[in-house]
Amino acid sequence: MDLVITGGTVVTMDPERRILEPGVVAIEGQRIAAVGPAPLASPPRPAPRTIDATGKLVLPGLINTHTHLFQTLLKGPADDRRLEDWFRQVVGPAACALTEEDCYRAAVVGCLEAIRSGTTTVKDFMYTHPRPGLSDAVIRGMLETGVRGVFVRGYIDDGVDHGVPPALVEPLDGILADCERVAKSYHGAADGRIAVRFGPCMIWTCTREGLVATQRLAADLAVGLTMHVAETPFSVQNALDRFGVGDLALLERIGFLDTPTLAVHCVHLTDRDLRILKARGTAVSHNPTSNMYLAAGVAPIPRMLLAGIPVGLATDGPASNNNQNMIHVLKFAALLHKVHTQDPTAITAEQALEMATIGAARALGLEGEVGSLEVGKKADVIIADLRNVHAAPLHHPVSSLVYAAVGAEVETVIIDGRPVMEAGRVLTVDEAKSLAEAQRAATALLARARIPSPRKRAWRPLAF
Repeated sequence: MDLVITGGTVVTMDPERRILEPGVVAIEGQRIAAVGPAPLASPPRPAPRTIDATGKLVLPGLINTHTHLFQTLLKGPADDRRLEDWFRQVVGPAACALTEEDCYRAAVVGCLEAIRSGTTTVKDFMYTHPRPGLSDAVIRGMLETGVRGVFVRGYIDDGVDHGVPPALVEPLDGILADCERVAKSYHGAADGRIAVRFGPCMIWTCTREGLVATQRLAADLAVGLTMHVAETPFSVQNALDRFGVGDLALLERIGFLDTPTLAVHCVHLTDRDLRILKARGTAVSHNPTSNMYLAAGVAPIPRMLLAGIPVGLATDGPASNNNQNMIHVLKFAALLHKVHTQDPTAITAEQALEMATIGAARALGLEGEVGSLEVGKKADVIIADLRNVHAAPLHHPVSSLVYAAVGAEVETVIIDGRPVMEAGRVLTVDEAKSLAEAQRAATALLARARIPSPRKRAWRPLAF
């Protein structure tokens, strides 16, 4: 054994959903070698390192199924807009001005925030490529911070008529060539810690030809697909106007869903759409904070779960959430559906945690590797101390984590058997330096893109 975690309350997320009080997790190399109540019936050989987690929670690392790391530099400028205006007025212009250095700095700080709030797997959808090298810059940030990264080489090949800046529209042949380059360069990198997917951005920014060609390339290279689906009424109407069916129905019609696909958002679905998701085994990324922030609507997640559709939680990009904190998302996911359905049991604390761990792993096709603390799986483990004024006194560990924790409770994060944060100190990169560099990059990006600073906007008072 290389590392043994003892004494904590171990929330395994295994098929029996065991909670071991106290429990033991033993790690050898990159994988979990033993999990059980303390003391273990068959204790592992002595480990050179032991972490005493007495009084703390030990859990599988959280999994963020959808974000846009470049948006780490855009926390705040796009407040209080619907998606289409949010993109046309802020995110699109900023994306046109992105440099490799911007994307690297944003990725580092975005991954640091993820680590600090207990996220070990980050799926990044990089759909803006005004110049070469941006994919490589984001992946470099993932590699250096130590996260488990699923990188989506996204793209835009249409949409100028709907406000997409021409600088973001790529020629299809160039898109396909770079998708193949990124996959061959990085898929399986860092002993499998990095994976690659492909992703047309959303229906009003893509051509039918691009969708078909992307699916074929993904199938040839055995990588998955991702796309924003039915996020807003505009998106669905655009598909109806152009193709005669909604965007999800179009994806089924053209064979896009023949390749494992993560459909992001899925807010405005018909009953037929739900049947398509179920029949095709298509997974869904649920982004409750972003959907509220952009006033996009409420995805029918309780119905999806009842139908057995794989659902994983996500933050979405920091320009439509303003953080990468998956512990915040746990609470938002549970509360949003309670109030929307007026059913306090619509999404429970346990279900919210499932959607951020084993459910998210299933949505990404990684359930055999991560998402629970089981022997043979990758050792992606977090330790959180909830003995603080936010969460204490504790009565049930999952309830306290979902409804009371704020994210700062996470003390130790282990990814692939390697501590990347221990006792609250990040071990992989210089955090203070990274934050300072990201602040400078963010300020310069707004200036280059000629986006007004939020500091200059008028105060919007209550109407007394």
